[in-house]
Amino acid sequence: MAKTSYTPGVFNKSAVMVGSARPQPPRFVLRRRHVLRAMAAVLALVLIYLFAYEPSYQGTLVVRAPQPLIFAHRGFGDYGPDNSLYAVEHALQANMDGADLVAQLTSDGELVIFHDLSVDRLTSGSGRVGDKTLKEMLALDLGPKYKADVSGAYVGRFEDFVRAVNRRGAMMVELRVPGSAPTGIEQRAVKIIRKYDAHLSVVLSSYNPLVLYRVKQIDPLVRTAFIFTDTEQADAADLPWALRQEFVRRAIRKFVRYDMLSINHQVDDAVIDRLIAKGWPAFIWTPNTEADIRRALAKQPYGVISDQPILARQLRGE
Repeated sequence: MAKTSYTPGVFNKSAVMVGSARPQPPRFVLRRRHVLRAMAAVLALVLIYLFAYEPSYQGTLVVRAPQPLIFAHRGFGDYGPDNSLYAVEHALQANMDGADLVAQLTSDGELVIFHDLSVDRLTSGSGRVGDKTLKEMLALDLGPKYKADVSGAYVGRFEDFVRAVNRRGAMMVELRVPGSAPTGIEQRAVKIIRKYDAHLSVVLSSYNPLVLYRVKQIDPLVRTAFIFTDTEQADAADLPWALRQEFVRRAIRKFVRYDMLSINHQVDDAVIDRLIAKGWPAFIWTPNTEADIRRALAKQPYGVISDQPILARQLRGE
């Protein structure tokens, strides 16, 4: 290469080098692995939000009570015929705050209060509730199977209970359905609540979040409660495994907005405590011994549902 001379004040073009001596930064090339890593990170964040993160309760329809409410399970617990208006009337006379009941549809689409899917255990009849007409259900007496000297405690319509309890007390009514497909039970229940302007006296509950979702779609002002347990229950023998897992329920709560929770007293204490700490109005159901009732009341839940409501009310007052 020929040497070039430098003369001050004179620009010599031949001395200029093409390009730069400074190294260029490497160019970023988006590759498939980068996309996969980003997608994995986003998915991880979504899963953490759905299954691990527990936001505070955001509901607005529940009026806070100064002390836990005492609801009589099955109408009046062990003190009256199961799910009968007879039992509910006696519960209100005994100054219970409310009653916990079960509603089902008859074969002709009417809503009756009855606990079991079959009438065999609680009455002298036989067969499934869903196979009987309203007239056939109303003819069944719940009294004799409770006590031989009790009679006249006939099966009642949901409407009869709403009319009797409205503005005198409260009732939580489980809408019991055989599966997840729509049955019309939600429309029937909401129509009756609206008819009697009983939004403040009736809470509709279910183990099935789809039922509660449909209730809210019909009337957002009807209060709902999601029932759950971690163990198999005779009342919900067909409850899917997933709904007995808290991480699944936590995810569902982000899509289906309930107003309350109804928690079996055998659910892990850490789960109950966390939900109450997050502000959820939670009922704890069927603590029936003195020790279990005391333990439930000590958590300061929204309410306790017991087969021994008189004992629960006494312990609350201590």
